Amino acid sequence: MRYIYDIMNNNLKRVKMTTSTRKDIVYVVVDLWPMEDKTEDVKKILYDTIVEAKKDRTCLKYELCENLNEKSQVTLLQAWSNEEALDKHLTSEIINKASEELRQLLTKPTEIRRYKNLG
Repeated sequence: MRYIYDIMNNNLKRVKMTTSTRKDIVYVVVDLWPMEDKTEDVKKILYDTIVEAKKDRTCLKYELCENLNEKSQVTLLQAWSNEEALDKHLTSEIINKASEELRQLLTKPTEIRRYKNLG
């Protein structure tokens, strides 16, 4: 049996992975376009963010990927146990700090898309 961690009213609890809990999972795709000479700086900031996010048991996936067709684009692929967990992450100190640092290193605004599991 697989388990995930869920935030319910700010209390972390372990729950069995079922069809209904899978439907609560929120998937996130974050696309970023670093300035040509700032790609490594952007990756460093993102790697630091990934390390912190993975400490959170409600974080199911957090990966940094490079676009095969457009090397100047990087993408974060994330999965969170539910929307509340994602919202908590998005308002965390590490994300606020990373957002400030990244703002001056990107050629255009970051695109963030959320998806839910339809089963």
